[in-house]
Amino acid sequence: MISKGMNGNGGPPLAQVQAAIAFLKIHSRTTLRGETESPYPFSVSELLDAKAREAILGLQAYQLGEPESAVVGTLFAKRYSVFCMGLLSAFSLFDLRLSSSPDVVRFRMTTAAAMEYETEIMTPVILPTEHMNERKANVAAYSADLQQHLEPVFQSVAAHTGANVQVMWSLVSHNLQTMYARVEREPLIWQTDERLRLIRMDRDTIFAPQAGNRLALKFRCFQHVSLEQVPFLLRKHCCLAYKLTAHGKSEGYCGTCPKLSLEERLLLCKTKYGRRG
Repeated sequence: MISKGMNGNGGPPLAQVQAAIAFLKIHSRTTLRGETESPYPFSVSELLDAKAREAILGLQAYQLGEPESAVVGTLFAKRYSVFCMGLLSAFSLFDLRLSSSPDVVRFRMTTAAAMEYETEIMTPVILPTEHMNERKANVAAYSADLQQHLEPVFQSVAAHTGANVQVMWSLVSHNLQTMYARVEREPLIWQTDERLRLIRMDRDTIFAPQAGNRLALKFRCFQHVSLEQVPFLLRKHCCLAYKLTAHGKSEGYCGTCPKLSLEERLLLCKTKYGRRG
């Protein structure tokens, strides 16, 4: 609940929580649960139930225009990465731990199978900013909890849709690494050198190449002299969004898609990159 830890008993300052709420709502479509009944109809735990899962993914398939089933599952992972971004940005930017418990996290459908999410602040609330070894241990545990949250969800969605679980993990890791790269380029977000140092330390911990770390994937960085935009990471796998159609026409490839040739990528980046990817 939002009220946890804000009564002067060792919780975060109210202004810190309010800043986190505003940021998460804009950048990761995530809100923190209040005292009233939740307006988010689905619990993530329902995705682990075969009957409830069928209804949820059926609604997403309908919103996507009934593409082949694997497209629904793959795009689920890509969209669900938005919630993962919220969990990670909450502690790297605001030192807050948010719950990833399937019974706590809720969501609702918006349009085109996109989702908005709701969770709550965990206790103990604050991640340390002074004791670096303690912070690293907390961040590693928090990342491990997120991965333990994702694994059964992805397995369940894959069982229903036939999507490739490895591809699902790759899409999430790509979007998370892209998020950290974007945050590091924005001084208005990190504001102080100390916060930037914490962000970089958290990033190195989350994507550390250790056994069992499903997020520790390496992506090729793309940069070209003909482009004014900053370098960006290329995906290892296609998200299959090109198989969606609008008015009978394919939506095309994302600017980060591995299926593009160099010429196609340059043309796409010059004309529409930034609206998709």
